[in-house]
Amino acid sequence: MAMVFAADMAMRVTTDAVQIYGGMGYTKWQPVEKLMRDAKVIQIYEGTAQIMRLVIARQLLQETEKTLS
Repeated sequence: MAMVFAADMAMRVTTDAVQIYGGMGYTKWQPVEKLMRDAKVIQIYEGTAQIMRLVIARQLLQETEKTLS
């Protein structure tokens, strides 16, 4: 859960930073452009964020079923 959260927050923060810079944020002259690319790679690296969310949801459902039975 922490990995998914951290990756999503990194992407959110870098996207905001690029937007603050405006059109210049997409150029190679600004370091935020590379940070945004790196944040996207983090979301994909250990399995996509969507797959990680499915794994987390399944685990939470299994734990809930054990608690209810």
